[in-house]
Amino acid sequence: MKVQYTGTNYDEVKRLCGDKLLAPYFCMGFSMLSLDTGEGFESVYEGDVIVREDDGTLRIISHR
Repeated sequence: MKVQYTGTNYDEVKRLCGDKLLAPYFCMGFSMLSLDTGEGFESVYEGDVIVREDDGTLRIISHR
């Protein structure tokens, strides 16, 4: 399962990530999220894709 973070779909991303996700914050005109991938918190930027693997782990595919 995966979802692309658009900056306006926090609820959809939250359904995918559950309590592993921190609320969005805004920086220089765009929003970012923090996601606990199991290896620490990583930033999720607008355009990034979050993937939930079959075993429940989360990973980020960066658009940059």
